[in-house]
Amino acid sequence: MFRIIDLLRTKTWACLFVIYLRYLIGGAFVYAGWGKALGGRFMPAGTLQLPPEQGISIDLFFEALYRTGLWWSFLGLGQVVSGALLMTQRFATLGAVAFLPVSLNIFLITISMDFHGTPIITGLILAGNLGLLVWDYRKLSPLLYPNRDGKLLIRAQSDQLDRPTYWQFLGVVLLITSLSFGNRSHIGVWALLCLLEGLIGWAMYLILNRRQKLST
Repeated sequence: MFRIIDLLRTKTWACLFVIYLRYLIGGAFVYAGWGKALGGRFMPAGTLQLPPEQGISIDLFFEALYRTGLWWSFLGLGQVVSGALLMTQRFATLGAVAFLPVSLNIFLITISMDFHGTPIITGLILAGNLGLLVWDYRKLSPLLYPNRDGKLLIRAQSDQLDRPTYWQFLGVVLLITSLSFGNRSHIGVWALLCLLEGLIGWAMYLILNRRQKLST
């Protein structure tokens, strides 16, 4: 499997997929977490409900979390930091590691609380997170080695398509957009803006890449 990953890292389409997967997961959780970090509720009271036989309503569950105060803000800040690291591309490996307990925790909550179809979405997010960790296995593999003396050299094919600064800049733009709407309001506007920015960024990359090929 690792040979396949090494091969995929040489493919432009695979690198673009990973870059935009980081934007997607990171942006979604920056948007969702910033409101919590600022002390806001997850959803207005009464928006989420479960059948009486469930034993506890989602409203009650999130209200209890909200009333913890500092811990609630800490949860949101954890989402924002891990999501932002993913979006920078430069620190994406660290972001994927930091995001694993967050994504796993959210997935287990949606299963435990029987969020109907939501576990499918959170399961896909968790799978994407695990995929990003596998993608960067060469950078993470030394963590599994026993302590030893000596120098360690990590060789990994770059996934930035020879334009790391460009993808970092686009990540910052998407991060600022997500933070601007990170109070769980105007979700449609936020999603549309991020989609447009992502498409424009992709188109600009193709234009720059074509110009570079023509000039060589």
